Amino acid sequence: MSAARGLRIGVLGLGRIGRMHAAHLILTEGVGEVVLIGRDAGRLEEAAAAVEEEVTAALGREAAATAAVWGEPAREGVSAAAARPEAASRLGAASRPGAAGRDGGARDPGVQGADMQGADPRGSEGRSRAAVSRRLTDGDGGHLEGLDGVVIATSTASHPELIREAAAAGLPVLAEKPLALDPEAQDALIRDLADAPAPVMLGYHRRYDPAYRDLRCRVRTGEMGRIRLVHAVSHDHHHVSPDYVGPSGGIWRDLAIHDFDAVPWLLGEEVRSVYATGSAIDGPGYAEQGDLDTATAILTFASRAQAVVSAARNIAAGHDVRTEVYGSEGAYGTGLDGMVPVLSTEPGIAPPGDTHEEFTDRFGRAFRVEAAHFVSLLRGEAENLTPPAACAGALRLALAAEKSVRTGMPVAVPASSK
Repeated sequence: MSAARGLRIGVLGLGRIGRMHAAHLILTEGVGEVVLIGRDAGRLEEAAAAVEEEVTAALGREAAATAAVWGEPAREGVSAAAARPEAASRLGAASRPGAAGRDGGARDPGVQGADMQGADPRGSEGRSRAAVSRRLTDGDGGHLEGLDGVVIATSTASHPELIREAAAAGLPVLAEKPLALDPEAQDALIRDLADAPAPVMLGYHRRYDPAYRDLRCRVRTGEMGRIRLVHAVSHDHHHVSPDYVGPSGGIWRDLAIHDFDAVPWLLGEEVRSVYATGSAIDGPGYAEQGDLDTATAILTFASRAQAVVSAARNIAAGHDVRTEVYGSEGAYGTGLDGMVPVLSTEPGIAPPGDTHEEFTDRFGRAFRVEAAHFVSLLRGEAENLTPPAACAGALRLALAAEKSVRTGMPVAVPASSK
């Protein structure tokens, strides 16, 4: 990598998740070029145009968010941060990793290279951005030449082959979750990557979300006392398309898997059993493919704490992802941001002013932090927070949930070998 040109990062997979990653990388400091890689020139051109639209939209959201922080409307060409640099300085100091939070508590120092509050104190004016180029895949790995790293956001079934290809080329990888659709393929890939010279970072973005990391700190420091119960909600606002259901692995391996990764990570302990149930209530097409649109799992941990995980498609009120942890001495939660799409029936309680449309805006901050951390990882300035071996348990829990639904019985989860 030339320090003058910045990093050159490729993006394989140009659906909405790949385009989102590309847009975030374009706006991430230290990236000089984002290379969109695909098999069809026409689709590459369309993807490049869509990415540019997402970059423009991201800058607009950033300006609006920055204006909201300081209570001023964004002026054309001037962000609120630029208008009030002293406020930007305060926000920047408060958001540095390890800085004190609003209650003076310690903050997690693990995530590098990103503003942990989500709004960039530099504002959007004068923001450097990476160039965008396009490459066609050539079948012999030539499309990876000259890259400093690669993002893999293709369908899950293709992950093992593409990750192995990138690893053989010595490239660091940010791969969307899960690593594979079955535990045998996952474990084989983890073994193959054990001696790889470059890191593979899995896209379990909640581990990079500042609110989830704050919650984990509160759990791990004992601030909340003994943990008794976790309630995790992952409700998509919309249905997924029928052609997405099969390749994704279904609701457990595609949606609930985020909670199957995040909740044990939050608590720092292993799940001992899974009991799950579900049905296809709103979309009969799910049942035709052996999937569900409404699902609930109860996880029992070694400490006897329990977690209730609910996952659903097409919740018309809005996209809703929250995790609440209840301890003997306190309770904290993520996602309680004033945009929860639940209307209170108590008198005098105002409805939310707005709700999240989908996961890309609910977790926009987490994805920005994730992209910045990947850049820091490429520079050798950060550790890999989501290596494949550390995230392997999520797929096992998803498959245990599937088995529990089929059998109607709790499924024991063997202790890991770590």
